[in-house]
Amino acid sequence: MADVVTTRTLFQGERKLITSYVNVSDGSGGTTKIVDASALTKNSKNEAVDNVSLNRIWFNVSAATTAPVQLQWNLSSGTQTPLLALNETDNYDFSDIGGITNPKETNYTGDIDVVVPAAASSGETYTLICEWIKHY
Repeated sequence: MADVVTTRTLFQGERKLITSYVNVSDGSGGTTKIVDASALTKNSKNEAVDNVSLNRIWFNVSAATTAPVQLQWNLSSGTQTPLLALNETDNYDFSDIGGITNPKETNYTGDIDVVVPAAASSGETYTLICEWIKHY
């Protein structure tokens, strides 16, 4: 059996992107791309999105404290860069500092991944609502 994963774009404008991610784990862990920068809508100047910053996040993670879900900046090769580790239920607002920006390491893609650890138990749920700022 595989994790049951639903990702959706709730809103996409010139500057903002809001995504949702829901995962019911089968206990095997896994990685899901929740932002594909190359697939986002270009701006009015026909410029493609290079990357996004995390502006706000709301989350509910039912996993044990030993199995937090991770958001990661995606790299085309090499070790992925952690953005946040999330557990329990909370929300974070980074808008006062302009969001958490992509460090643009060598081989960055601009994409964002969610990683459910292999330590997750079957039936645990992960729900994330993210507000992103698009950068061209």
